[in-house]
Amino acid sequence: MGIYSPSFRSILVLLFLLSGQINYVFGQKKELTLEDAVLKQYSKFHPERLWMLQWIPNTDSYSFIKMEGKSQTLVVHNVENEESKDLFSLEQLSELIKPEIPLRVLPQISWINANSFSASIDNEYYKINITEPKAELKFSIPQEASEITFNNDFSACAFVLDHNLYYLMENGTQIQITSDGKPGIVYGQAVHRSEFGIQSGLFWAPNNNKLAFYRMDETMVEDYPLVDISTQPASLQSIKYPMSGRTSHHVTLGVFDPQKSTTVYMKTGEPKDKYLTSITWSPKSDEVYIGLLNRDQNQLQLNRYKASTGSLSKTLFEEADNEYVEPEHQLWFIPDNNDQFIWISEREGFNHLYLYNTEGNLIRHLTTGNWEVKEIIGFDDTKNYLFLRGTGETTQSFDKSDNTRNATHRFTYILDFELLGTKILDDRLGFHTAKLSKNGKYLIEDFSSIETPLETSIWSAVGKKLSVIHAPENPLDDYNIGKPEIFSIQNGNSDLLYARLIKPSNFDPSKKYPVLLYLYGGPHAQLVTNQFMAGAPLWMYWMAEQGYVVATIDNRGSANRGIEFEQSTFRKLGTNEMDDQKRFVDYLISQSYVDSDRMAIHGWSFGGFMTMNMMLTFPGLFKAGVAGGPVCDWSMYEVMYTERYMDTPQTNEEGYLKANLIDKAKKLQDDLLVIHGTMDNVVLWQHSQAFVESCVDNGVQLDYFIYPGHEHNWGGKDNLHLMQKVLSYIDERIGQQ
Repeated sequence: MGIYSPSFRSILVLLFLLSGQINYVFGQKKELTLEDAVLKQYSKFHPERLWMLQWIPNTDSYSFIKMEGKSQTLVVHNVENEESKDLFSLEQLSELIKPEIPLRVLPQISWINANSFSASIDNEYYKINITEPKAELKFSIPQEASEITFNNDFSACAFVLDHNLYYLMENGTQIQITSDGKPGIVYGQAVHRSEFGIQSGLFWAPNNNKLAFYRMDETMVEDYPLVDISTQPASLQSIKYPMSGRTSHHVTLGVFDPQKSTTVYMKTGEPKDKYLTSITWSPKSDEVYIGLLNRDQNQLQLNRYKASTGSLSKTLFEEADNEYVEPEHQLWFIPDNNDQFIWISEREGFNHLYLYNTEGNLIRHLTTGNWEVKEIIGFDDTKNYLFLRGTGETTQSFDKSDNTRNATHRFTYILDFELLGTKILDDRLGFHTAKLSKNGKYLIEDFSSIETPLETSIWSAVGKKLSVIHAPENPLDDYNIGKPEIFSIQNGNSDLLYARLIKPSNFDPSKKYPVLLYLYGGPHAQLVTNQFMAGAPLWMYWMAEQGYVVATIDNRGSANRGIEFEQSTFRKLGTNEMDDQKRFVDYLISQSYVDSDRMAIHGWSFGGFMTMNMMLTFPGLFKAGVAGGPVCDWSMYEVMYTERYMDTPQTNEEGYLKANLIDKAKKLQDDLLVIHGTMDNVVLWQHSQAFVESCVDNGVQLDYFIYPGHEHNWGGKDNLHLMQKVLSYIDERIGQQ
C-alpha cells in the first residue's frame, strides 16, 4: 500500500484541519469582534489612503508618502510626463532636520512653493528646501502655545500663550499683540461656540502681513461649575456657558499691522451680543468683510470695514428670514478680480452661489436647483470653469421626478462660469471629493460608495480621466459582514426620507429579527450616505452579525435637503422629527422579517434627546433604549444653537415646554439606560440629573450610568467600554430568544 492511499490521505486531511487551517481550505470568513469594530475602524478596517497626498504649488506634480513595511518615502509624481521621483526617505529627512534625534515617522508636511515645504517636530517648524537640499529652523514656539497658525508664505506665525496673542516673524522678532487676556477674555480662538462654520479665530491677510483676530469677552456670562474628581478633595472647574435666553458673550474683530505695530478693532457697533461671521480679507489686504448676524439670527448684514481705522465702509446687502439665517462661509473672491466675489446662501431654498461686486450689487445667480453646493474647489487654468462639490439633485420633469442622484451622494461639478451650465465630472453614484492643482490643470478625486471602498484618480480640468493612482482592497473582505441597503420612504408631508438597513451577512427573510433603531435627527447631520459602509460606524455591522437588523433614517430637520426641510422643526424641536421616525418604525414593523416585540432605540446628544422623547411619547413601542448625553431641557442648552432653532424660552414658552423631557419623566414605562459624562461641557450633566430627579419624584425606575471626568464624546478603550455597556444592555432585553 503506497503512502498516498485514501486512508492515509484522510489522516493527512484530518491533521490539516486540526491545525487551524480550515478557514483557508474552505474559504470561511472571519468573525469581527466588537473590540476590533470600535478600536480599529479607522486603522485596520479603514480603506488605506495615500498618506499626505497633496498638490505641489505651481507645478503639474503631486506628492505622497510611500509606505513599504517600515520604510517611508516622500514621493513626487509629475502628471504631465508621468515620472515619479523619491524625494526623501525617512532616514534622509531625519538626517537633514535633526541628525542627533532620529525621526520615527515622517512629519506632516505642507508645500510652501515648488521648491520647499514646511515640516514640524514638536513645536519646532522647519522649511525644507528640496533643491539644495537643506533644512532651516524657522520658528520655535513654546510648548504651551495653542492656536498656532502660519501665513501663506511661511514668513510669520501667530499663536496664543497664557490667554494672549503673539506674532512671531521669521527673523525671530516676537510681538505680544494683546496683554489683557485672562479667563473670560479670549483671543485668537473660534468664537460663538464654533457655530456659523467658524473653525478658527485667526485670519491672515493675502499680503501675508496683517492679521485679523477674534476677541471674545465672556466676563458677563454666568460661570458654570464642573466637578473635577481627579483632585483630592474634588475641585470645581468653572466654564462660561451662555444658556438660551440668558446673557451671551461679546465678540469683536481686531486687526494687527506689524509694520506699524498697531491694533485696530472694527467698529461693529451695538448691540454687542451680535454674531460676527464670514470673516474675509479683501484681496488688497486693506479692508475686512464681516457678516453681522443679530442675536435672533433672522437678519444678516454683510459689511465692509477699513482695516486701518475700523470704520464701516459700506453695508453691501442684507439677508432676512422669518425663521433664521445661517451664514457659514467666507466670501470667495474671483482670481485676478478684486471687485467680484461669490456669496454662498440658502436664501432661495438651497445652498447656492451668487456673484456680487464689492459695491453689493448682485451680478447673477451662478447655481440653481434642488441640490446643495457644499464647497467651492476652484477655477481651471483658463478661468472659464469653476469646480464645485455638491449633493446630488432631484429633478422634476412634468409629473415625474428623478431621484437617482439624490442627497445621499456627493459629486464634483464643473460650472461654466459664463454660460452657467453645470456638468458632473464623474457621474458614478457615491461620494466624490476633489482637490484642484494650484495651476488649475488637474484634479485628484477620491471616490467611495457602498460598492467601492476607495478609488483615487487623476483628471484633467477638461473632464478627462487620466489614471487611477490608488484603489485599495476592501479591508473587510475577509470578514462576515452584511451589505448595507439605502432606500427611501415617504413621510406624512410627502417628503422622501433616506434610510439605511444593516442586516446579518447570513440574513434569512423567513426569520424574525430584533431591531436596533439608531438615530440622531438634529440639524447639521446626515447619517445615511452612499459611501464606504454607507456612513455607518463598524459597531453597527458587528451588532447585525449578532442577529440584529440595525436601522437608521434621516428625518426632517437634518442636513443637505434644503432650507424648508431643515426649518420644518423651527420652534418645535422633537415634533416633526419624531413623526418621521415613527413613520419609519411603522415601516419596519410591516416587514415580515422584523420582530415588532423586540425593538430597541439608541442615540447620543440630539439623538439622546430623540431616544428619550420617542420612548416617552410612544410607550411600549421599544423594549429598551439607551440615551447618551441627552438634552432634557432646551433652556439649559447653549445660546447660539438653541435660539436659532427654538427662539428664546421667553418668546417660545410653549415650544420649550413641549420639548422638555424632565416634565415627561412620569410617562416612562420601558427599560431606559441614560449615560452621561460628568465633565460634559456641551450638554451639561445637569440635564440628565434633572431627569433622574424627576423620575425619583414620580416613583419611576430607570437605569443610569456616568463616566467620571469624561466630556461629551470620547474615544479609545473608554469608547469600547461605552459600546459594550450600550449593546449588552440592549441585547439582554431584546436579544436572541
